[in-house]
Amino acid sequence: MKQVHSILFAMAFLQSQPRLRTCYALASQAFWNPSVGGLERRISTKARSLAAFSRGGSRPDGKPSASLVSLGALTMREKPIRSIASPVVEEEFGGIPFYDPSNRHHVVFVLGGPGAGKGTQCDLMLNEYPCVHLSAGQLLRDETVKENSPHAALINECLVSGKIVPVEISLALVRDAMENAAGKSLIFLVDGFPRNFDNLNGWANWMHSVADVLGVLVYQCPLSVLEERILERAKKSGRSDDNLESLRKRFKTFEDETMPTIETLRSLHKDTTMKVWDIMGDRPLERVWEDTKYHMNSLIANDVLAANRDLLRAVAERNLEMYRSLCADEMFLGKSPEDVMIAQEGKGEFSQIAIMDSELNFISGKKVSVTYRRMSNTSMFRETRVWSFKEHGGWRNVHFSRCPC
Repeated sequence: MKQVHSILFAMAFLQSQPRLRTCYALASQAFWNPSVGGLERRISTKARSLAAFSRGGSRPDGKPSASLVSLGALTMREKPIRSIASPVVEEEFGGIPFYDPSNRHHVVFVLGGPGAGKGTQCDLMLNEYPCVHLSAGQLLRDETVKENSPHAALINECLVSGKIVPVEISLALVRDAMENAAGKSLIFLVDGFPRNFDNLNGWANWMHSVADVLGVLVYQCPLSVLEERILERAKKSGRSDDNLESLRKRFKTFEDETMPTIETLRSLHKDTTMKVWDIMGDRPLERVWEDTKYHMNSLIANDVLAANRDLLRAVAERNLEMYRSLCADEMFLGKSPEDVMIAQEGKGEFSQIAIMDSELNFISGKKVSVTYRRMSNTSMFRETRVWSFKEHGGWRNVHFSRCPC
């Protein structure tokens, strides 16, 4: 990952120098792709723009495209924006619809004006749900104080002036943080990203293979409230951009560049599983948090229902390996998976999956119960399973009860 940082930071520097735009475009042809373990030749959206500009052409308008583009002998197809999320393939569990989670990193974008409460809500989600908080802004600020970062000045200049940091830098830091914190069924809260179409195009081109965007939380707040909050935060934050001049520049950037990007994301709901949720951030904290939990619960439900379905499938197929992977370790103390399955599920009594009237109960963001009616080969039962999130094992069944009905 050190090599990718060297390449991307060099690209960002070239981009910032008017006389070196052609160099930037050429450097952009080499992009580090860790998933294939080598340098994969790619062209970024910005490289194409700058290459055209250096040849005397006009800049593209920045709108997403799926057309073929070329630079010399190099040709690639830009990934469409909808590739950032999974296509709609809806299933149901006893009458409750859900989406089968993908194997990519699960991501929620968290957006809002400066001081809208993104960080506060992310802290609350971090405590309540199986989340990792990745603040694009904080990752960039952390980079400015690293001793060996040759581009700290460039990042800091962007932050203070209210400009958007080149997407190559932001994505390198976000992807690196994801790989370092990867865990089963985790949700990565990417705070403050994407800020514009360049960010969104960059994510579609470079992150589509490793991340699946589940939703977008947008915290709406009027400028007058943001000003009050920023002035109060400035008393103890020590941040160079916590002042009214920077705030107004950042708010204008949010309105001019981020809001149109949000509308583009909103248009994807028909073709993908991703949803955009607007939350009014100028209300009391408790009410904002209630709305946040409501939407986060809808995402967690997909993981829990998919796990419950897979567990019943393992029972029906007598798949001991899958059954063991979905139950808590404490169920198997001194017992084999086969012994536990027989004790809990019998010997072939549930050879089919027939359930109805399912209900979800969120005990917390990391513990959920699922209750439903389940048909055995001969009888109908009322069954409840409690699922708990385990740090290294994802969602595990920790308790179950069953009675005739």
